[in-house]
Amino acid sequence: MDDHSNIAELEMLRRQLQQLHESFSAVILETRPTPDNPTLVSWPDLLSKFNVLAAKYAVLNQAVSKKHAVLLREMAVAPKTRPSGIHEQNILSVLLRTKLAPEIEQEEEQIWADIEVEMQHDKKLDWMARADMHESLAITAMNSFLYLQKKHTETVDSLLQGMLEAEPQKKPTATSEEEAEPRTVERPVALEDVLAFTSTGARS
Repeated sequence: MDDHSNIAELEMLRRQLQQLHESFSAVILETRPTPDNPTLVSWPDLLSKFNVLAAKYAVLNQAVSKKHAVLLREMAVAPKTRPSGIHEQNILSVLLRTKLAPEIEQEEEQIWADIEVEMQHDKKLDWMARADMHESLAITAMNSFLYLQKKHTETVDSLLQGMLEAEPQKKPTATSEEEAEPRTVERPVALEDVLAFTSTGARS
């Protein structure tokens, strides 16, 4: 694409931007109450004007972000001749400035400082919330453990009691000679009677 085509595209974008700027200015003037016209614009008229502005903005945004995005990224515009008027020179110096104005730099630094403070505050709140959650989980776990331990102890005691009740009673055994059953003790036999029995039979 040659320079003439690029310039034509940029000129078209400039006209669209200028038209959008004029539309915004016109809507602001028309909707602002003045001493000559203190009445406010009706809601339907205001909504209609806003729809027109939104449509123009959407068309320009589409052209800048998609249709002419490559051209705007790869091309830089500079005037061929030095502006003659002081006003044009001031505008050119502002456009070519690479450093922000001091008041804008201070405002930007303040914004980043506020963001850092908010992030630190959010981190502190996040850690406090995590600590509270951990403590709550620990207490819940301890209560659950104590409850299960109690139920286990009750179950074991119940099983032992049932086993003791179901076991049969054993009969006591004799522990002394008096408690033992009586034994039959025979009278001693004389030697003469044994010899007589073996030789002749039982004696009368």
